[in-house]
Amino acid sequence: MKAKNKILYMTMVVLLFASCKKFLDQTPVSTPTDQTTWKTEGDANAGVAACYSLLRSAFNSSIAYYSYGDLTSGEFLTAEDASFSNVLNMRWGTAVQSSFTYDPLLKLRIYTPFYTAVAQSNRSLAYIDAMPLTAFTGDNTASQTVSKNKYLGEAYFTRAFAYFIMCRVWGDVPLVLENTDETVSKQYGRTSQATVLKQAIADATKATQYLNLRDNSSADRGVRADRGAAFALLAHIYAWIGDYDNCNTACDAVINSGSYSLMSAANFMDIYKGQSQESIFEIAQNNISESSDANAYYTLAGSTLTAPYTKRTVPAWVIDDSKVNALYTDTNDVRLKKGFLRLSSGTTSFYECIKYVNVQNVNGNANYQVSLNNIVIFRLADIELLKAEALCAKSAPDYGTALSLVNKVRAARNAASVTGVAGADVLQTVSDERGRELFLEGHRFYDLVRLERINHLQQFDNISPGEFAAGKYYWPLDPTLFINNSQLTQTAFWVGKVMN
Repeated sequence: MKAKNKILYMTMVVLLFASCKKFLDQTPVSTPTDQTTWKTEGDANAGVAACYSLLRSAFNSSIAYYSYGDLTSGEFLTAEDASFSNVLNMRWGTAVQSSFTYDPLLKLRIYTPFYTAVAQSNRSLAYIDAMPLTAFTGDNTASQTVSKNKYLGEAYFTRAFAYFIMCRVWGDVPLVLENTDETVSKQYGRTSQATVLKQAIADATKATQYLNLRDNSSADRGVRADRGAAFALLAHIYAWIGDYDNCNTACDAVINSGSYSLMSAANFMDIYKGQSQESIFEIAQNNISESSDANAYYTLAGSTLTAPYTKRTVPAWVIDDSKVNALYTDTNDVRLKKGFLRLSSGTTSFYECIKYVNVQNVNGNANYQVSLNNIVIFRLADIELLKAEALCAKSAPDYGTALSLVNKVRAARNAASVTGVAGADVLQTVSDERGRELFLEGHRFYDLVRLERINHLQQFDNISPGEFAAGKYYWPLDPTLFINNSQLTQTAFWVGKVMN
């Protein structure tokens, strides 16, 4: 049994996992060891498929994708669970007993699931690179190289993606690239975010070189990385680090590829069924084997939906009505008309976001319902609006084209064009449009962080300008991570603020 590194080993102990290797060998990688696998293209495929599976596990742990990106953004007014309430109100240093391994706040402060995914990417890169070309499909060396490079490109993409997500959440994080036994004896300190994201850019760039454009005939379209997904990832990394000239270039690579198109107003909700013509990259979970219990407390459906979709009468996460009313002022906008319901339960009325209502009974049993919505990570409207942001913030702003991109997206959503806005004010218009388009899609918190970095106007009720400058928007590490790693340090803002 081979542990990949100290980070994985010690935090797995805390979370009651036996070892990194045991966890990594769960579905879709089964029991064979590295010594007996990595012989055929099927082995390479299974190894890379595990990278996506582990990313799904990381995002579903305490609804992490939406907890990090939406619950903290101001979209929600209250959260029923005390730990999720602490997340919403940015009381991220609140004490949690180390034995409460189920607690959402504790789990959201632990980066182990993402490093498990990184370890599988490192593992895939090492073993696939060593496999002979003859193991891969193709009539000649050139075609076999293309087949092999596809799997390497996916492994580079998943590693870059995992590190990007971790940098947005925690800032500086340990950078682990090796796949050797010697890492078991090492303790890793945090590496500067700039260095980690430089590596992520290098990995994503390799992915753009190794991967082909989207194949619309493939059953895996959108749920496995292609060249467009790699460029979308690069666009987001560049936006996060404030390199808007390169962000603009990466956005153009996606938009001009011709691989994607905006969904029409009539078919807008098909985006959330998964693998739409607009989708660039999603985390697959729209079949029974990948699904989650729709009524479970710590799932997105269980927290945001009510009857007839689930058994709740009031959502556990209550949307802030004022935010919805402020964002959606055009009553013809399909994002409002189709994406929300206005409901009442007794004397309580509320908006319910119904993007994720692909809930089905298992074997006709209404007592066992599963949620079958993919996690939509990147889609064309996101990249169109990210380009608009880049045009406002890059070295030579182009506010007119930025506004035209906003109105292009609005036209597809049956919303009237925005007029009477010019100059630097277009940036706020772009940010507002991203808020409308990407409500409850994991983006809003990070959009607002980028906006405040650019215009220096306070965006969060729970982060003062001084706290923002000090980096409060980066999460603390849970104290359990420090037990056997003397090289690890706490996130700068949260030093002395995380209660044991």
